[in-house]
Amino acid sequence: MKKKVPKFIEQSLARVANLYSFEPEHHLEKIDESLTPNMRALRLAMTIAEQLLSMGVVARDVVRMAQGITRTYCRRPVHVDVSYTLVTISQDRGVSHEPLTMARVIVPDDPNYQLIQALQLLALDIRRKQLSLEEAEERLQQILKKPTEHSRLVVYAAGGLVSAGSVILYGGSLLMASIAFLLGFLATGLLRWLGRIGAPLFYSQALVAIFVTLVAAGAAWCSNYLGLSVNATLLVISGIVLLVAGLMFVGAFQDAIDEYYMTANARLLKVVMATGGVIAGVMVGLYIATKFGITFPATPDRLTLADGHTQYLGAGIIAAAFVLRNHSRFLGMVISGLIAIFGWWISRLAMSFGFDIVTASGIAAAVIGLVAVMTSRLWKFPSLAIIAAGIVPLVPGLSLYNGLMGVVLYPPNSANFLPALAILARAILIGVAVAIGASFGNIVGRPIRRQFINLFRRNTQAS
Repeated sequence: MKKKVPKFIEQSLARVANLYSFEPEHHLEKIDESLTPNMRALRLAMTIAEQLLSMGVVARDVVRMAQGITRTYCRRPVHVDVSYTLVTISQDRGVSHEPLTMARVIVPDDPNYQLIQALQLLALDIRRKQLSLEEAEERLQQILKKPTEHSRLVVYAAGGLVSAGSVILYGGSLLMASIAFLLGFLATGLLRWLGRIGAPLFYSQALVAIFVTLVAAGAAWCSNYLGLSVNATLLVISGIVLLVAGLMFVGAFQDAIDEYYMTANARLLKVVMATGGVIAGVMVGLYIATKFGITFPATPDRLTLADGHTQYLGAGIIAAAFVLRNHSRFLGMVISGLIAIFGWWISRLAMSFGFDIVTASGIAAAVIGLVAVMTSRLWKFPSLAIIAAGIVPLVPGLSLYNGLMGVVLYPPNSANFLPALAILARAILIGVAVAIGASFGNIVGRPIRRQFINLFRRNTQAS
């Protein structure tokens, strides 16, 4: 006789079978992968903002550009927030829809001025309502698919020209400029290679500074046997200019002026760490050179600017090579070099009228910022690139390095400690003045440019 299975066991087995059944009792609707036009517009603005921030564009310009895109495509207002390595876009869609929030982490990258210009022109066309959302997405995809950039050989040569221009600025000979070019060429290659393998910024700066110092020491040693006149200190300075030229010292202060304090603090700390790496590398390089019996001063106290028009030539070469190093077009090189020469002349002119170097640097930076904003659309070249290149000769990279080097080398009870602090304080004041001047010229130039554009449009329509 077959035994009957208890009822509670049957119910338990049925529950287990139901639990592990692969056949669903109810047919659930799958979520579609397509995005709404509103969400696509937010993603478009986020992608452009992410690219621009990663290349060092100041936070205020990125926020305004992203908001201009969302005002064109979105019905409801969008809030954009930047905190250096994080950009957030939020949209409150009222009581009947869930709010939308998108966030992306920003990975810092080397500037590409041609890519920046392409993205800025795309954003400008969107704000002018000349592109549909589909056309804007397709154009962005084409821009990012294959960005225009120079070959590594051109970038390395541009780094060599930055160092050579620094030697010319301080009255170095043709032989010194040639050695500095070779030094900058190799240092740029080493710096890019360290970046590709993921070395932290501090160690990259330190290793390249060690390399620069040892090459300068080797050149000094060879000159003693060959009877050549080689200034090892000037070679070190040319390498230091190469390392500090791309730092966001002025951009950090501009973010602080625009009240993006978190971004400004992060960029300032990055500048401090990078400069600290340079100082550590130079000190290690000097220690190694001393062990081989080679000694020379590594501070630019004894250096003076070149006479006559040579210093203007050096300033122009530094600026032109700086933008070439960041993938600029040939026209951008010419523009940057001419504006750098003009800014350098303005600063010398202001000093001839009795202004101190801090005020003169601020005045020159203001003029550069104004000219850059007024002419950037005419030349189709980013105002960021013009300002960055134009103020490179004005940025107190050498004074900042010199002051920090003195603070590190001399104890507080030394007679040289207070002068080093004074040099450091003056360098910071020059940097603040340059940042304030560039920001002021930028702010003043925008409404003036807008008035000129509106006047031109009215005249065009009237004719």
